[in-house]
Amino acid sequence: MDYHHELTRGHGRFFHPKMTSCPWCGGADIGLRIRVADTRQCKPGVFNMDECVSCGHVFQNPRLTGRGLAYYCHDFYDGLGREHYASVAEYTKPAHRKRVRLVGGNPANWLDVGARHGHFCREARKLLPDTKFWALDPSEEILRGQDRGWVDEAARVPLVEFAGENAEKFDVVSLIHYLERTPSPRQELDAVHKVLRKGGVALIEVVNPESPFSHLHGRYWYCWLAPQNMNLMPYRNMRTLLADSGFEVAQVQRGKANKPFDNMAALMTALNYHLPPAKPWPWLSRSRVSLRERVVRKGAMLLAAPLLGLALAVDLLLHLVTARGHGGNTYRIVAVAR
Repeated sequence: MDYHHELTRGHGRFFHPKMTSCPWCGGADIGLRIRVADTRQCKPGVFNMDECVSCGHVFQNPRLTGRGLAYYCHDFYDGLGREHYASVAEYTKPAHRKRVRLVGGNPANWLDVGARHGHFCREARKLLPDTKFWALDPSEEILRGQDRGWVDEAARVPLVEFAGENAEKFDVVSLIHYLERTPSPRQELDAVHKVLRKGGVALIEVVNPESPFSHLHGRYWYCWLAPQNMNLMPYRNMRTLLADSGFEVAQVQRGKANKPFDNMAALMTALNYHLPPAKPWPWLSRSRVSLRERVVRKGAMLLAAPLLGLALAVDLLLHLVTARGHGGNTYRIVAVAR
């Protein structure tokens, strides 16, 4: 992608018109929750996350267009960001195994939506060797996942399109941090219901916008994942939507689904955003990073290492309390298709 060319054509074309009502409940009483930036890749732009007073839904407003999403997602999971994402994904193995055990059983066909490189399917098949794993993702990386043998079948088509040709085909559909990144979670869940056999299971994991750390850490809260996350649904809203979409909630994990990294990740996010770039990334329109900038970044990261370690220790201690309550940064739901 020619980043410079994309920006010179105008940043406004990356956005839909600003919404004047809540996309979830239609309420007109909406206001700014927080203004966030791309703190991961530090691509240019500022993004408003609005909140509905009536239902608590948090949403990107104005929302990115498909072209805008392509711009900000490019080189995040693939291309220049492939190796970094793959190294981070290696730390998710224990969480993937917990997700599989939460579903239970021995399903014949499992569809993972928003599969990225296919790491979830790779871990899941270790516990379910007789299950056939399908994966959907717009990135070409999922095709490499199929070549590696991590998934049995892979496709780069949208779920709504895929559902039209694969009705009642699957026993389980997993959506792990997928619904937040879609313009219409309702439409996506309707497609999930369509591809599931009656009695089939949807495993849903999403960010919890009611986490106290979302307020404490502000724009540096790791789970904003701006600008990819477009819709953040409070737990009560998700339960209502599932019922409306033909599902019955069977299991819920709220505190137990918490990822114990809020404080450490916020500090790391702030450092990454404010320090000189690690490399002359093409979207920064820079041909080089100076020696001074490299020294400053490495020096600051070394000095911050003890603080990062302390923050992680605090996160792990807080998780002992959070796991018993409802205030985690994530929640999981297992729902059965009626």
